[in-house]
Amino acid sequence: MEDYNKFGANNSENHEDDVNKTVYGENPANVEECQPEAASQSDNAENHEGYQWHEDDFEPVMCGTVTDKHALSVYRPKVKKHPFKNPIFVAVVSAVVTSLLCFSIFAISFDAFTGGDSDKKPASNTLSIANSGPEDSVKNTATTASGGQMAIPDIYDKVSPAVVSIISTSKANGSYLQSSTATSSGSGVILTSDGYVVTNNHVIDGAAIITVKTTANQTFDAQVVGKDERTDLAVLKVESDKELPYAELGDSSSLRVGDMALAIGNPLQEALASTLTVGYISAINRTMVIDGRQMTMLQTDAAINPGNSGGALINVYGQVIGINTAKSTGYDVEGLGFAIPINEAIPVIESIIEHGYVTGRPIVGLTGIDVTEQIAKANNLPIGVYVRQVTEGGAADLGGIKAGDVILKFDGKEVKSIDEINSIRDDHKAGDKIEIEVSRNGEKHSFTIELQEEKPVDENAQNEQQNSQQEGQQGGQQYQFPSDFFSWFGW
Repeated sequence: MEDYNKFGANNSENHEDDVNKTVYGENPANVEECQPEAASQSDNAENHEGYQWHEDDFEPVMCGTVTDKHALSVYRPKVKKHPFKNPIFVAVVSAVVTSLLCFSIFAISFDAFTGGDSDKKPASNTLSIANSGPEDSVKNTATTASGGQMAIPDIYDKVSPAVVSIISTSKANGSYLQSSTATSSGSGVILTSDGYVVTNNHVIDGAAIITVKTTANQTFDAQVVGKDERTDLAVLKVESDKELPYAELGDSSSLRVGDMALAIGNPLQEALASTLTVGYISAINRTMVIDGRQMTMLQTDAAINPGNSGGALINVYGQVIGINTAKSTGYDVEGLGFAIPINEAIPVIESIIEHGYVTGRPIVGLTGIDVTEQIAKANNLPIGVYVRQVTEGGAADLGGIKAGDVILKFDGKEVKSIDEINSIRDDHKAGDKIEIEVSRNGEKHSFTIELQEEKPVDENAQNEQQNSQQEGQQGGQQYQFPSDFFSWFGW
């Protein structure tokens, strides 16, 4: 109180001005700007007795106490805003992460679905018989992108020069001792630059003259190197002054149902030579019985017509994966074509080129037909396989089997069909011994035969033997068999 009175009432106004100058500085504007804040601080001081003040609490009150010229910058750290509190930033980051996640899942799923490396060109198959010409002479010039799948026009340009027309001319004796000729056509695939050509056996079977014609209008007389009825394959040889374009062989074991397949051949004779049809692999390892022979085939819906036999079935890399062989016919049948897998054809082709026939195959040396329950009742025969013909000097002949016997057991196993005998036979090799039980004139007999290696048989000699055996059977008992039950085995 004493200090207050020392100033006196008359000095109160001057004192207030000094305080303003000290607190707010010389700038009058600062007084108005900071006055509300100062009042607020005063109120807080009265309402919060004992409050521990901090420097920042006085900042509004101390505003303007120092002139701008002598003011000091006081550092106050700014509070950084977290980026994830920004909704726009969060939305962008979420979109990017979601997109990457979806793309990764799609890539993994697609790779698993396609098996990985779907565009990678599979390894090629090669014949052990080397091509005689240099590789740069081959006219298969179509290229792929990084060894991947090819466009269909490029596939055609690559393979079609290696697919040829095959014209077979056969001779026959007509009436009044006049000879006649018949011509048929098919397709073939050039395998080597020095002129080895593969086709179907049924395309050239019985032909006296075989002519090969290329897409470049080159015509050659062909010689039969060898043929194999069991696989319906034959190999021809043509001689050319120039190296020939040949096909690249693929790997049929890598095929899957749904893979694209293209067929090139000569349907309906030469008028439609080098026709391309496109489809898909409909089935693999399809077991078919064609002309009495059980074969494992590739099934495709690429159009295969008469004249396509022996032509090429091709994958999307321009590689031959099969030899077109047959199709199912009928007014209600469509899109059922069949081809020999190239992996099964290659060993046959190599053996024929090297030896003239397929080596190492066991043969029984007889032909027969199935005796079904219906046929057995009609002819008073046991169910089994009726022996219709025995090859002279063959394994069955040397073992004691005769025409007219009914085979009941083969290698100790009951058999009711030719296919069962063939299946058991193929599990053995030439030189193996097999026990056969037969019914002869109502009595059972057992014989042991030694399987021989199958070799080419002279057709003229075979026909003479068939006629001789048929004449020998005329004096014996004759059995009635439906013609459509006749099937061959042992070839």
